[in-house]
Amino acid sequence: MNVFNSDTMIMMIAMSSLLQSIVLVGLWFSANQYKGISTYVVGNLFSCLSFTGFLVRNLYNLSLEFRLINNIILITAMFLHVVGIGRFLSRKVNLTAWFLFFIGFLLSQFYLIYYFDDYFWRNVFILLTVALAYGIGCKYILETKIISFRVTSQSLAIILAAGSLLFLLRIILLLDGETQSIVDATFANGFTFLSLFIVDFLRNGFFVLMVSQRMYAELNQLAEMDFLTQVFNRGATARHLNTYLKRHPNIDVTLILLDIDYFKKINDTYGHDAGDRILQEVARVLESQLTSTDLLGRWGGEEFIVFLPNCPVSNARDRAEALRANIEQNQVYYGLKTLSCTMSLGVVTAPSHIIHLDDLLKQADIALYTAKHNGRNRVECLTIPSSPG
Repeated sequence: MNVFNSDTMIMMIAMSSLLQSIVLVGLWFSANQYKGISTYVVGNLFSCLSFTGFLVRNLYNLSLEFRLINNIILITAMFLHVVGIGRFLSRKVNLTAWFLFFIGFLLSQFYLIYYFDDYFWRNVFILLTVALAYGIGCKYILETKIISFRVTSQSLAIILAAGSLLFLLRIILLLDGETQSIVDATFANGFTFLSLFIVDFLRNGFFVLMVSQRMYAELNQLAEMDFLTQVFNRGATARHLNTYLKRHPNIDVTLILLDIDYFKKINDTYGHDAGDRILQEVARVLESQLTSTDLLGRWGGEEFIVFLPNCPVSNARDRAEALRANIEQNQVYYGLKTLSCTMSLGVVTAPSHIIHLDDLLKQADIALYTAKHNGRNRVECLTIPSSPG
């Protein structure tokens, strides 16, 4: 028996879909916090059911109703795949539009099976429908702004685009009129089923990779972020600063150590919930004053760190004063109370190639101590020259 005949290829696709569905069901249970995975998994189960139906239909020559139902299941599977991807990527999925799209397909199949039984045009409507659905899936992916899993999502977009081209190519291959059934031993069927087997496998594989990469990125973010203020924690701040200093050895850098004045008194007077609210507002105000290249971290307790790369001495004090003034002017609403706070800032500026992070921190701590000693709510600056004297 020719292992590449249509029945064999359909059976391979059905078995592959079933085995991949088992893996996807496991993914569904382990990553059920994400929208769209359940929709995608159900789509894959429908796909398996559809190809099994094709195989059964060929073996037993079942009725036209079975053909119609099987085509509907196939298209439903493709739609669910794309809708699942869109929901996972947090795209706006217009379910009404998808439903109308489905109704249009259903009417075309009903007409082309019962009133105008033509294999070529029935396939044209199926293939154009799936190609358009996959094109919409590509649009969902390319429009997403989430960068933590961009590589796998864009790879998935490539697979969907390849699938769309495959379906359009089958239309061209069917023009010769030799293929009048999916069981015909023609080049169009052999090429289509082999390609579909590969595309189906790669689509599911990259979907699993995309979900896994997102989970990894979010777990990594949780490990790096301070839970209360949603800025980098101490460990992550130190790692990012050390990495930056090593990669950019020839620029002036400024490090600012900030401490909330009389924070213990705020906690004792208004309670720790109020103190937490102050910390969150301070982080928000500081972050709003920084550029995309600056770095903000919570160093511990009521202390924060701001790192300003490529910031010379002439700009360091102005940047620090702006941060101090914005904190002082900001009002924090806590219940019926309006709270405020001030900060003392220790600023150190140095060429990145002559100093280590520990030295920067020590000098910033000295400057911060001076600011507190001189009355708080002020900025004190130290400069480390590029060479002694």
